[in-house]
Amino acid sequence: MRIDRRVELLSFVNALAGFKEYTLGQTNPYRTAFVSYFRPFAGHAAVQHAKRLRAEKGIGYDAPMILAVHLDDNLQLVNAAELPQLDRRWDGVDAEAYAADLRAFAADTKLDEFLVKHADHYRKIEATLRDAVDAEKPSAWYDALLGARDKARFTVIPGPMTGTYNFGVRATRADGTLDLYQILAVDTPTGLPVVNDDLVFLLVHETGHSYVNPVLAQHEAALAAPARKLFAKVEDRMRKQAYPTWQIFLAEQVVRAATFAYFGDKKGSAATALLLDQEHERGFLWTAEIAGLLRERGKDYVAHLPLLLEQLGQR
Repeated sequence: MRIDRRVELLSFVNALAGFKEYTLGQTNPYRTAFVSYFRPFAGHAAVQHAKRLRAEKGIGYDAPMILAVHLDDNLQLVNAAELPQLDRRWDGVDAEAYAADLRAFAADTKLDEFLVKHADHYRKIEATLRDAVDAEKPSAWYDALLGARDKARFTVIPGPMTGTYNFGVRATRADGTLDLYQILAVDTPTGLPVVNDDLVFLLVHETGHSYVNPVLAQHEAALAAPARKLFAKVEDRMRKQAYPTWQIFLAEQVVRAATFAYFGDKKGSAATALLLDQEHERGFLWTAEIAGLLRERGKDYVAHLPLLLEQLGQR
């Protein structure tokens, strides 16, 4: 559990570029301090580079965070070849050149001075979220349901500049370790997280992506046809929520089903019923059925998922 320098750097650059997913949210002292400190650098080469990448390749939402976790402590790019494997938007992008501009931005803006100045605020955020993680233990629950991940390391990262958006991203290290990150937005008037069912949902949801997304990607060929049929039924609603492909939609639907199952185990019938209503309103109409499959089949669910999707698509 920690504030991540790389995540803050990419968040700052994308906010200065005007990307809504890094500018939405409530005004608070931290975001006000960001605007005051970094506004003079809105024309920096890194910011202009970010704008070009969004215009030409659609690099926004979680894509900058995928890059962030592929930077080392010196902001050097690590395992660049994995970027397009994780997200097609990075295909053909000169990520090394972008990383060089990001290093220049960090130096020119004296990024580390800003981070040191807000160290006390970061510690308060980290302490609150650490308590929530320790109380819920979502990774242990997922391990029991879907099987433990070999050589996996989980890290929750607060996102005080990710607006109202939360991201689950990953990176493979040289020794084969899979670093799985859950970036949770901190969107409150104080800039400090509030522990409630909404926060628990985000924590469980983003942890779920670490378990679900790689498995679905491995079985994409078998899932494609039935998942496309379901996606067609809700495509307009999904696109409005920045879920523009069947792959992204399916990952969201399965993770939301897993989160629904978690709430069923941990939060009682009232909270579970409310959550199901909310998911239906968002267009995730098959949450309960897929949750049933997860409970019944556990880590083997993906072998049975194509048939269930086909049956759901015929209703």
